[in-house]
Amino acid sequence: MPSSSPAVRIVEVGPRDGLQNISTPISTATKLELIHRLEKAGLQTIELTSVVSPRRIPQLADCRDLLQHSSVQDLAKDPKLRLPVLVPNLKGLEIARSSGVKDIAVFISAAEGFSRANINCTVEQGLERAKEVAFQAIKAGLAVRGYVSCIFADPYDGPTPPAAVLRCVRALLDAGCYEVSLGDTLGVGSPASVRSLVQYLTDAGVPVSSLAGHFHDTYGQAVANVWEAYTCGVRVFDSSVAGLGGCPFAPGAKGNVATEDVAYMFQDAGVETGIDLSSLVETGVWISKQILGANSSRAGVALAGKAARTARPTKFPALQWTLAIDADGIQLYRNGVNLKVVLNRSRNGNALTAAMIAQLTSLVASASSDPAVSRIIITGSGRFFCTGMDLGKGSTPVAQGGSSSEAQFKRLTELFDVIDRCPKVTIACLNGPAFGGGVGLAFACDIRLCARSATVTLSEGKLGLCPATISKYVIREWGVAFAREAMLSARPVKAEQLHSLGLVAEIAENAEDLHQRLDALLVRLRQVSPGASRMSKELVKLAWAHAGKEQQAEGIKSLFYEMMRPDGDGAHGVREFQSGRKVDWDAYIQKATKAKL
Repeated sequence: MPSSSPAVRIVEVGPRDGLQNISTPISTATKLELIHRLEKAGLQTIELTSVVSPRRIPQLADCRDLLQHSSVQDLAKDPKLRLPVLVPNLKGLEIARSSGVKDIAVFISAAEGFSRANINCTVEQGLERAKEVAFQAIKAGLAVRGYVSCIFADPYDGPTPPAAVLRCVRALLDAGCYEVSLGDTLGVGSPASVRSLVQYLTDAGVPVSSLAGHFHDTYGQAVANVWEAYTCGVRVFDSSVAGLGGCPFAPGAKGNVATEDVAYMFQDAGVETGIDLSSLVETGVWISKQILGANSSRAGVALAGKAARTARPTKFPALQWTLAIDADGIQLYRNGVNLKVVLNRSRNGNALTAAMIAQLTSLVASASSDPAVSRIIITGSGRFFCTGMDLGKGSTPVAQGGSSSEAQFKRLTELFDVIDRCPKVTIACLNGPAFGGGVGLAFACDIRLCARSATVTLSEGKLGLCPATISKYVIREWGVAFAREAMLSARPVKAEQLHSLGLVAEIAENAEDLHQRLDALLVRLRQVSPGASRMSKELVKLAWAHAGKEQQAEGIKSLFYEMMRPDGDGAHGVREFQSGRKVDWDAYIQKATKAKL
């Protein structure tokens, strides 16, 4: 396709159509930032919201606050931008006008069943309502866009006759709409049906320049449908960043075609969209994290992954680890001031036996008092990080009762407590899924890295158990509401959600990447003194256990005086800073401990 191909206009519907079907409330601030990110990415038509009953669409209940926000008012002053707002009736029009809206959209269904479900009226009544809104809007100097939904099928009535679509399109154009968006609400269309309908409409005298395409991706045909409509002469397309969307009145319908996928397709074909694709991809990643949802843009996910790999710091030689212990399902490796504990029962999912728990507890306790150790890493071999307590026949203490239960409770409590109280920096490196006690092992640590394949599952409830000994660490790190839901549902929590909540620091693509990220983290941590790390951990514990109480104030005071000591890490660090030198604290600790020996 030559670079002189006619340009297309992308209508971004993410802030309205993309968000309206999400049940979890999204803050107005997040919506505003989304709008501004889209505008900075080059989108010049952005559908802001819908002035609709909050009972019908609770997610858009903040429409007035959004429209009247000063930042939106500033955007509205830009003559290059179109910022349409969907309005269902005259009341909605008045609200939009009072907020300074200059561009609105009206909507109707080409099918009776959906019309009744969506706007509680017949198609004829919907047409009359839309025409009246359009008339009053145009009279007031507003531009009006039209939507026709269910162009191929209705979830209640089945296939939609092309004549019904033509009737609606003509009515909206006659009412003064500058263009009409054809909505495949159920996402059932294919390129053949798109070509057939566009040709039917144009043969009937509808100018192709007055048509736009609005395709959903339920059957995976949305991008192909956009291209087919483009080859038929359509030059305007609705899309949603990250493929957000779906209709609350069309059960089973998937999201809109992703703006990233459309932009990528046209860019590759030499068709100008005016969109900065890399900025758009970043926006898709960002909003997916904000709503804790999956990014449904294939191009967006691929390009984001490529960008992350490209932006990764230059590789340095891998750290050299020396095997020191290999016993009882535990391997211990050492690299300078770093200890790496590997759970090594991969055939059993690295489930924790009594011997493993004892060995792990002993290793962490010993390292806690060793001045030559600054960091402890816990990871697993094979596919799993840790599947929790060993539940094998003849080895599990579950259902044994009595002294067996008491002994297991003591073992687990001591293990998690010794990790939690460890003055060293503890790092969980989740190479794969974690279950039950394995989750506690990870979240008793200070920092977590994980592979993308890793999930964490509080699976105890499925077995009639509860996450007793690990609960205080999980609830502390996850928060009460999230921890409660995860415990009650016993569902796997994916790496992306953990990362979005700040519960893991980094996500690696594979095992090799995970090792590289761990090594990179350990190199970065050389810049932080072990004494400062220990004191920082104490500050966090004081805030958790004694927030606002006298114990916290006294603890802070004590740590302040400790850091100001003339023989502490702070004295050395400040002297080096004053001399213009950076401190390699690993080298400093190794030199100091050798001198003492």
